[in-house]
Amino acid sequence: MSSAAAGDISGPDRFQQLWQRCLIGGAADNSADIHRRLLDGYREPQRHYHTLAHIEQCLAMFDQCKSLTSDPDALELAVWFHDVIFEPGSPDNEKLSAELYLAFSDGVHSDQTRGLVDRLIMATLHDGSSLEDDDAVYMVDIDLSSFGLSWDEFLQDSKNLRLESADLSDAEYYRKKTGFQNCLLAKERFYLSDFFAERLETQARSNLARYFDYISQQR
Repeated sequence: MSSAAAGDISGPDRFQQLWQRCLIGGAADNSADIHRRLLDGYREPQRHYHTLAHIEQCLAMFDQCKSLTSDPDALELAVWFHDVIFEPGSPDNEKLSAELYLAFSDGVHSDQTRGLVDRLIMATLHDGSSLEDDDAVYMVDIDLSSFGLSWDEFLQDSKNLRLESADLSDAEYYRKKTGFQNCLLAKERFYLSDFFAERLETQARSNLARYFDYISQQR
C-alpha cells in the first residue's frame, strides 16, 4: 500500500462519513474528535505492531470483502476500534476497546449497531467466542490477514510483535506465541471464510512453517 493510499484509507474523511452514516436522527456528530482519538491511540509509543499500519492493513482487507458482509458499516467500525486500547500483556485490551466505542456511540448510534460492533470487537480475542454470524467470521479473518502477507512482511510483523513483549524472555514469548499459532494450524482451515481461505491460506501456512524454523534458530 502506498503512503498516499495509506493516508487516504485511515484519513478523517473516510472515518467521518462512516460515523455519520450510523448516526440516529438528531444525534450530534463528534466524528472529527473521535477520529483524532483513534489516531492518537494507534500512535502510542508502546506499540510496534498494533499501530495505525495494522488498522490500514485491516481496512484494505475489509474493502476487498465488504460486499459479502451483512452490515459493512458495523464491521468497519469494529475494525477501526478493535485495538485502540493496547497495553502489552493485558487481557482486557479488546474489552476496553469495545467499551471506548460504546462510550463514544452512546445515544448517537442505534442499539443494534452498538451491540454488533461490541461483539465483533470481542471476536478478535480469537478464542472462538462471539462467532455468531458471518460478519464475525470476516472480522476474525481480517484481523489475521497479515499472516497471509509475503514472507518479508510477515517476518517484520512478527519482529514488531516481539518488541511489544519486551518484558518476556525469548523462551516464554516463543512458547506462548507458538502455542497460539499451532492452534491455528491445527484447524482444518486457518481462515474461516471462503474469501480469505482461497486467497491467503496457503501463504499463511507457509509463513508459519518458515517462522517455526526461524525462531528455532533464535533460541
